[in-house]
Amino acid sequence: MVFTEFLFDEALIKEAASERAAALKANKGFSDLAGYALGVMERRLADDPLRYLDYGPYWWALKDELRNSDRDYGDRDDAVVRATYQGASPLLTIVMADEFRTLYLATQAVGTCQFVLDVDAGDAYTLHDEDMHSR
Repeated sequence: MVFTEFLFDEALIKEAASERAAALKANKGFSDLAGYALGVMERRLADDPLRYLDYGPYWWALKDELRNSDRDYGDRDDAVVRATYQGASPLLTIVMADEFRTLYLATQAVGTCQFVLDVDAGDAYTLHDEDMHSR
């Protein structure tokens, strides 16, 4: 399978990351957008662990970034989906995950866990992370 349905244009993501970093610096005085964003995401997940679904296929790459920043969300993984939806840097991965969340909240019912990642195959991918369901 080729999981390409929800991939973002890298140039647009880099531009969004730059804009968000500038806004964070101007509004909060912080320079570490990746660290700040992971903290926001961590608080969201603490309030409702099942909202990991908001990040759709980007969840596995985001979970890896959370794990790499010493935040324990368990060891379950989908390496193929993670590799496909992982950015060229931690920051780009985080921005893409957040962009997907925005799209998801605008177009899907909260709790949707099936995503068509390959329109040619037409099969739905079911996102399920037992680590998050057991929280």
